[in-house]
Amino acid sequence: MQQISRSIYLVEAKEIVTVEVDAVKVGNFVTFSLDGASVDPSSNAPITYTFKVTVDAGLTHFGMASSHFPTSAPDDAMYQIYVSGDKGGDRFTGSDIKKPDLLWRRGIEFRRA
Repeated sequence: MQQISRSIYLVEAKEIVTVEVDAVKVGNFVTFSLDGASVDPSSNAPITYTFKVTVDAGLTHFGMASSHFPTSAPDDAMYQIYVSGDKGGDRFTGSDIKKPDLLWRRGIEFRRA
């Protein structure tokens, strides 16, 4: 896996991708979908989602992390997204979602090399 930006990654065929969402000063009020379908978490501490790359070369998987902040969460509460793959690369720091943001969701592209 290679990181192009905080929201775009190059992935390989059949790569197992891991998306971790670290909740800071807030509970795990987050979901993840891939290509419009919900993905069940594989772990809850931190909340973690995994999937296998199935698109052909030149195509893209589209992910969406959606979150919620209860009114009781402090203004500096946030979700930090981390992305990694099993075919090399690193544990990349992805986008963050902060309570003061206008949109509490982030799109992530997984482009097949």
